[in-house]
Amino acid sequence: MIELAKSIVSKSLKKGADECDVFISIDEEFSATVKDGEVESLKQAVTHGLGIRVFKNKKIGFAYTTDFSNFAIEKAIEEAILIANNSTPEEDNILPQVEGKRQNDVKIFDPNVNSISVDEKIKIAFEIEKFAKSYDTRIGVESTGFGNLIQRRIIANSNDFAGEYEGTLFEIYCSVIATENSQSQTAFYNSVNRFYDNLEPPEIVAQRASVRALQLLNPKKIKTGRYPVVFDPMSAAVILSYISQAVNGKNAYRKMSFLSDKMNEKIGSEILTVFDDGCMDFGIGSKPFDDEGIETKKKVIIENGFLKMFLLDSITAKKFGQSPTGNAYRRYNTIPSPSPLNFYIKPGDKTAEEIIKEINEGLLVTKLIGFGVDIVSGNFSKGASGLWIKNGEFAFAVDKITIADNLQNILENIVLIGNDLIFFGNIASPTILVSEMTVASD
Repeated sequence: MIELAKSIVSKSLKKGADECDVFISIDEEFSATVKDGEVESLKQAVTHGLGIRVFKNKKIGFAYTTDFSNFAIEKAIEEAILIANNSTPEEDNILPQVEGKRQNDVKIFDPNVNSISVDEKIKIAFEIEKFAKSYDTRIGVESTGFGNLIQRRIIANSNDFAGEYEGTLFEIYCSVIATENSQSQTAFYNSVNRFYDNLEPPEIVAQRASVRALQLLNPKKIKTGRYPVVFDPMSAAVILSYISQAVNGKNAYRKMSFLSDKMNEKIGSEILTVFDDGCMDFGIGSKPFDDEGIETKKKVIIENGFLKMFLLDSITAKKFGQSPTGNAYRRYNTIPSPSPLNFYIKPGDKTAEEIIKEINEGLLVTKLIGFGVDIVSGNFSKGASGLWIKNGEFAFAVDKITIADNLQNILENIVLIGNDLIFFGNIASPTILVSEMTVASD
């Protein structure tokens, strides 16, 4: 495949392109879902495609194909060049110069991926269901599952870069519904890792999903007001996902982020530090180089509350007069754009229990629902469920409430950060305590 990518670059230059890069992706996917002791769905699939980006007179053309035959590739090259000829030139439209040829030796591929049988994968899904059903009579299991993915990426460009890597992903999950007194609450819990042996045990996944649902039963009303709000790691990661959009260089350059003009300004609490680390071993978003061939690295995005960096691909970086940050992401059918890798809040030293004990009256959010976030203004309003806290202890469940504020206020008002950082995806956070937000009951 790397020779194929190189040959496409060569052909593109011969057909008139000034510069060219090629991105090839091959994904081998497996998934199994289980319900009521039966296999509900089973999927094994391989998808592949290649994208060709050409530069001509500072104009960009792009085409892709899932057909790797010579005829289809030749046609895609010609299409990309035709599009470039009819595009608008921009001064920043040039390929990145990849500095050096060293690539990170990052642990993202489990060599045992092909030794795990289909029967074993399905058995794990059955075990999760069994553990959940036996945990509490009030628990009904909506579905459990096992999935894994083998990713292969190949990149070559006319600046003499060529590289490839393989990565694996494994996930097990449990989705449950708890019922009592004619009321029901749903919950979900998953474990994701690059390596199979690093997944949480099936019984833990089942238990945590069950507990999350059970603790929301029999909710009570609260009085609308301004209260301290604790976000558990799952809900805090949702908050952080909006921050990752706000520090996306493309959004910032287009003035489509509330942080667009805040570089080097204080935009959060002094205890808040946010990293983006693309070379973390076992990281869900880790890779040796980004999708333009730029080596990944660990970067400080927010440091002690100060905004230090936007996430940049090469073209967006040129618009800022900066170097790319190794955050280019693309699929075979898209051109590169900035995206977070492993984006997370630096953990503190308090346990979640210690944080709860600090609160006289407030809310622990365990589930966020719906939309209601404007990245341009930072305005935030979402439905939520969780637990009401009184005198440092859980008092009762709350449901169908709304929490609202501005994202920058949320960042500025983080007063405690937990030590329980956990990655359910490539964006992760420990428990965080925001000193005050509007909490409204329906």
